[in-house]
Amino acid sequence: MADIVTQRNIGALVDVVTSVLPQAAAAGTINGASIDRVAHGLAGSAVIHQVTGAETGTPTTVSVQTNVQHAPDNSTWTNYIPPGASTVAETAAVTAINTDASVAVDLSAAQRYVRVQTVVAFTGGTSPTIEVAADIVLAGERVLPAV
Repeated sequence: MADIVTQRNIGALVDVVTSVLPQAAAAGTINGASIDRVAHGLAGSAVIHQVTGAETGTPTTVSVQTNVQHAPDNSTWTNYIPPGASTVAETAAVTAINTDASVAVDLSAAQRYVRVQTVVAFTGGTSPTIEVAADIVLAGERVLPAV
């Protein structure tokens, strides 16, 4: 029974939540929508997924990087450093259009609320923008059936 759940119905084990809605972003920081981990059974792990699309303004370089933040009260946000890690949980910087990056994150020490924060940077160009979006795939909130 367990292999049916995991091989043919992965949706029974994860929740996909968009934190940064698709948008044309100029250089700067985008704070994603808050996600209440209690509503997701205190999910213990996640995959952060970011995607880029077309750019405008012909920049010579682009960088898009997404990190995880957490808060106890849905308002006091700090960068999240997973247990055993020495740095913030973040994706690799995407430096090309129409591509994506993801990173697995241990949320076991995260506070109640999580969100992603996407940082966009450019070199050169005339008022450049790039299409961006970021999702969190939450897992670890469900118990697998006995085998």
